[in-house]
Amino acid sequence: MKFPSLALGLLAANVVSALYIPTLEEAAAEIEKRQSTIVTTTGASGTAIYPRLEVRQMFNTKPNQWTLLLLALQAFHAQPQSSATSYYQIAGIHGVPRQNWNDVGQCSTCSDADGYCTHDSVLFPGWHRAYMALFEQQFLSVVNQIAASYPTAQQAAMKGAASTMRWPYWDWAAHPAPGLPTFPNIVTQKTVSVKGPKGTVTINNPLFRHDFTDPSQMYYSPFNQWKVTLRYPNSNVNTASSVTGSAISAFDSIRASMQDQLYQLFSTCSDFLHFSNDDAGSSTTSCSNSLEGIHNTIHTTAGGPGTDTVSGGHMTYLATAAFDPVFWLHHCNVDRLFAMWQTQYPSSYGASQAAPHDSWTIAAGSNQNADSPLKPFYKDTNGNFWTTNQVRNWNTTFHYTYPEFSNSDGSKRAIASYINKLYGPSATATAGSSKRTAGPEPVAAAEAIATPAPVLEERQSSTPLKADNGSLFQYVANIQTPRYALNGSYYIFLFNGEPSTEVPTEWITDAHLIGPMGVLAQANKTEMNLIAGGSVPLTRSLTAAVKAGALPDLTEDTAVPYLKDNLKWRVAGPNGSEVDSGSIDGFQIAVFASTAKPPPDAYELPEWSEFIPLVEVTIDKSGGANSTEDATRSASA
Repeated sequence: MKFPSLALGLLAANVVSALYIPTLEEAAAEIEKRQSTIVTTTGASGTAIYPRLEVRQMFNTKPNQWTLLLLALQAFHAQPQSSATSYYQIAGIHGVPRQNWNDVGQCSTCSDADGYCTHDSVLFPGWHRAYMALFEQQFLSVVNQIAASYPTAQQAAMKGAASTMRWPYWDWAAHPAPGLPTFPNIVTQKTVSVKGPKGTVTINNPLFRHDFTDPSQMYYSPFNQWKVTLRYPNSNVNTASSVTGSAISAFDSIRASMQDQLYQLFSTCSDFLHFSNDDAGSSTTSCSNSLEGIHNTIHTTAGGPGTDTVSGGHMTYLATAAFDPVFWLHHCNVDRLFAMWQTQYPSSYGASQAAPHDSWTIAAGSNQNADSPLKPFYKDTNGNFWTTNQVRNWNTTFHYTYPEFSNSDGSKRAIASYINKLYGPSATATAGSSKRTAGPEPVAAAEAIATPAPVLEERQSSTPLKADNGSLFQYVANIQTPRYALNGSYYIFLFNGEPSTEVPTEWITDAHLIGPMGVLAQANKTEMNLIAGGSVPLTRSLTAAVKAGALPDLTEDTAVPYLKDNLKWRVAGPNGSEVDSGSIDGFQIAVFASTAKPPPDAYELPEWSEFIPLVEVTIDKSGGANSTEDATRSASA
């Protein structure tokens, strides 16, 4: 049956519009047509669960998977930009080009948004988990095609490798193998040789860059001119190239700080809201850092800082980051860290938060929580989207796991042992080095994390690094800064003493660097009141000062005047120039003292005491907290 038309419009203009109500048969046909075109996010096909390996682990131990990784990623890159499941369009979900994906339309008030990505948002971990699952499923479909293209004599081996393969991650915080860089050679080499279906061939390394068929829809200049993705570009012209050595040096310089930041995050951030994103992190002292905040620094370091004549690279900016292949290695690691954190705080999952700004489908001010749709990732062909709650169990939902889980019983204690061994103050493990064990993997006995408390109490007088109760002194600098205030991505650097140079682009490798906070942003963002939180542990640098004889011990009586004299900070703006931190409305650095009680064994994380503000360190310094109220103002707001 057809319903009568409804006359609309202006009769004076003799214009009549009709709202047509389709028959049930026509409606069903339209739904069927729509269902046939929907791309659903299912993750890896089948129900078997296999680990996502560390990228160097795959290279060293799985030669057939490594070959498939390179050949399949090369083919994935080459798919037509017009295809909804191409590398180009899946990367474009994150930011530019500004267009609908999978027919998931833009919200009516979101005209200023770059893509669907959820940043400064409680949806950050879950949204990117679903995003990685979509990328992985489309990548693996190409892997299977490549495996099937090998000669009959090789097909069994290649198909077998493909059947257990998952996309790899890059652990940028753990020690690399001796003599090797933090930023792996296998990601920075321009060409690679692989044994393809027709023999050994040399190809452009698909982990090094993505080649655009047409970059004109990248919206921002010079990205709409660059024909390839770039890291530390040497110019803005369309023939620009990457200065790879700068990226390698930068990651080697900051790795130790990223290790410390991760360990503090795992051992102090116990609630999902503050763990999940940098906007929430600005409202607490003990968990000022966040998964997103740490992730931001990897972005800005991979793309490189801009100068007054040259832009930063693709990873430096929110809108273009996903086109660089290292984005996917990085975000796979971010998801791994999310999974490891879940095991430590299993009762804390999901939270509510008002969206601070628009995304493609989320209006600023709207409430977001664990049941909010993670658009544009369809769960099924009936129009249902995944939610944060629904992606909680990564392994059974999307059919992957990580070596820390597959090589142990996956318990809280087992994963804590890996956290200690990879990121603790006496970390001994190298990235991707986990081995299968019957239970939790043990950590080499280390005074800082593994010695039982009673023994520590007996030995407390022999070390300058411990408090009277045997707990280790801890010092951190918490940072608050408006994420979008400088019209692009920027850096905050902390130093022990004055930096060796006043050239901002060289601060990241300065010998006096304690650690960085990278602020991942985009030009033309207007949410100047969005305060991002970060935290840089100072203990490693202070411990080095003790060992060098520059500081007698880590008690507050000696550490506070030392930090007052020696703790320096600088802000490097998007154009490569220094910005006075005191001129940035909302910027503040506050130093806090705490202690970390060593756990009873290697299978637990330390317990931190209350964070005590040390205003004497920052008072009267540009951008520094001038009172206890200043230092804790956000936490009590």
